Amino acid sequence: MKILAFQGSPRLGGNTDLLLSAFLEGAGEAGAEVEKIHLYRLNFKPCLECGECDTTGECVIPDDFQKIYPKIDTADVIVVASPIFFYNVTSYTQAMVERAQARWVKKYVLKKPPTTGREKGAFF
Repeated sequence: MKILAFQGSPRLGGNTDLLLSAFLEGAGEAGAEVEKIHLYRLNFKPCLECGECDTTGECVIPDDFQKIYPKIDTADVIVVASPIFFYNVTSYTQAMVERAQARWVKKYVLKKPPTTGREKGAFF
């Protein structure tokens, strides 16, 4: 099993990071392949609602998130951890969810397989 985890707190070593690390440690001990991505270390923009992904299933924004899409495609489980800022997840976490829309459209609207060609169960 491959687990991709998004850490949405700007505080490395803070409560959210520690709890996510503990979860991933347990999953790793149980045999899962785990990867944690610190969203605040990435240089990516929020969704522009340009509509390109509605026709292609691919996001056209050229930033660090382009490296994340193949990881989403190959993950069996996606975990999102975020503290609550002003009654919501952090802005980076929200931006990640919005940018993942391209993969949702690709799978459920366009009915295209993941870029890697690996067959998957439902995600998101």
